[in-house]
Amino acid sequence: MVKKIFLAILMAGMVCGIACSSSSDDGGTSEPAVEGRFVLHSSLQSGMVLQQNRPFRLWGRSRAGVKITAAPSWTSQTFSTIVPEGGYWTLDVPVPAAPADNAPQSITVSTTLQSETLADLLIGEVWLLGGQSNMEFALAQAENAQTEIAEADYPEIRFYKAQPLTAATELYDWREQPEPFYRWYKTTPETAALHSAVGYYFGRMIHEKLGGVPVGLVNTSYGGATAQAFVPLSVLEANMTLKSIYVDPLKNHENLFVHPAEMYNAMIHPLLGLSVRGVCWYQGEGNWDTYTTYPELMSTLIRSWRRGFGVGDLPFYYVQINAWGFGGPLEDMDFFYSNDPYKVHSGYFYQREAQARTRDEVAHTGMAVTMDVGNPEDIHPIWKRPVGERLARLALHNTYGMTEIACLGPRYRSHTVENGVVKIAFDHAAGLRTNDSQVPKYFYVASKSGAPYVFHAATAEIHGEQIWLTCPEVVSATTTADEVAIRYAYLLYPVTNLENGEGLPAEPFRTDDWVPTAYSHVY
Repeated sequence: MVKKIFLAILMAGMVCGIACSSSSDDGGTSEPAVEGRFVLHSSLQSGMVLQQNRPFRLWGRSRAGVKITAAPSWTSQTFSTIVPEGGYWTLDVPVPAAPADNAPQSITVSTTLQSETLADLLIGEVWLLGGQSNMEFALAQAENAQTEIAEADYPEIRFYKAQPLTAATELYDWREQPEPFYRWYKTTPETAALHSAVGYYFGRMIHEKLGGVPVGLVNTSYGGATAQAFVPLSVLEANMTLKSIYVDPLKNHENLFVHPAEMYNAMIHPLLGLSVRGVCWYQGEGNWDTYTTYPELMSTLIRSWRRGFGVGDLPFYYVQINAWGFGGPLEDMDFFYSNDPYKVHSGYFYQREAQARTRDEVAHTGMAVTMDVGNPEDIHPIWKRPVGERLARLALHNTYGMTEIACLGPRYRSHTVENGVVKIAFDHAAGLRTNDSQVPKYFYVASKSGAPYVFHAATAEIHGEQIWLTCPEVVSATTTADEVAIRYAYLLYPVTNLENGEGLPAEPFRTDDWVPTAYSHVY
């Protein structure tokens, strides 16, 4: 009931904000019957970045009947609204394209009793960062951190980090705002250590490739997060599959790290008023054991965020999880490489496959492959620059129309068998090579003649934009293409070396759907 009342109030405020907005040249709205003060939402601050070419939403609380007026520096017009019953108000102010000189802007919000100016505002591109610990991972922890921080002098790249929190119900704003959370910071050597490393490299590439356009990065990541924790509870409950897996079994578990929707309630819902260009997401480790429903869970999350932020085609770019050995003995081949789903950790490579499905099934999404920069002994690899830049490539290519910027690595297209050689064709394979001048690793071939299915390590060679495999245990001079199954990097913790000429790694794949299977040998 409380949630319905809040939504009704919010919608009323939105309608009033649109209906009552006007230019001061047209006389404005009628004077309010009451006087009063106001409180802006805490995320609206001096020094923030505003999304260009989309309305900037001001929102906050006041007394019903109070007239709120906004006067932006980029136009002579003023805009106003009358606070509706309940006291929650919104006011949308049009924002132009970023000025060529990136000149700081301001906006003054006022009533008859109060005036507050947000200064040093930059107009540019705003991206939301989400996910778990690898997105939260700070630049201070990344490779070459000391040098990178010393050189991080980009005052027109600004970042804001929400405190990692959970809440049982949807929050409107945060009661406490401890530093360094809930502050807009310029990226400088004094502040950069706090920055999400992936976010920093993403933002820097966007900033540079767009000719110095300001970039704002809003970080909502939380270490150890599951995807369901970032989906509204009403949305999860409306989906019978997701409800039965992620909601019903957990209702009475008091000691859980986090319940469904609790990160959405505390970290996303309070920010839905922001205008953002898109989302960068790095998560999946927290759902490796529910990979069968992960595609549906992620498509539900993306749709709910698009509705919440009011952008039906909001770009959503994400990272495929990379190599990690769960802290176990890396030489234990059976435990870590068996494809038996009943073995504890085999779901990790099924999860990568599940992540790829989101890209194929949901429009305006893209996946950054990172199989070459993982660390089998650490779930938090330090090589974050390739990750951030691969996300940026997806955004530049797809969102900003810079199609000359490659954003995809080699991806399996088809295969043939000729005289005992399996020949694999790829898309996006121009300049196919290895990053260490060694032979390509982690290719396996199995016979389709019947269970038990055993994959044998194949010898791989690069021939132009193809990979040629030989595997005498499986493939003979008379073998045909439909008699073999191929897998590449379909393992728990392979650190791969195959890439295209742009340095983008080949994507793991399999041509079978068998369960269970086994590997006769691993590298």
